Amino acid sequence: MIVKNNQNNQIELAFGDGDICIAGGYVRDCMLEKSGLVTFINQEPREIGIEGITKGGEVHLLGEFPIIMTFTKAESIDALITQLEQAKKEMKK
Repeated sequence: MIVKNNQNNQIELAFGDGDICIAGGYVRDCMLEKSGLVTFINQEPREIGIEGITKGGEVHLLGEFPIIMTFTKAESIDALITQLEQAKKEMKK
């Protein structure tokens, strides 16, 4: 679930219940350059990993999502994946 803590101005993405829809895609800027993006929005809990409320191929307004990660370089996605893999490795110890 996406939880905003106003006391310390943090937003927590608490994964593990299937209640956060994660969707990847892209957006074009005014120069028609593509940036990758990953969006996050709360949804009713469901099996983790199955398609959520945001379906592949759909067009959405970015304002629909409380959390958006944008990437102008593919290397930034690689860096994020590396850190996610490290977190997964630490969890399994």
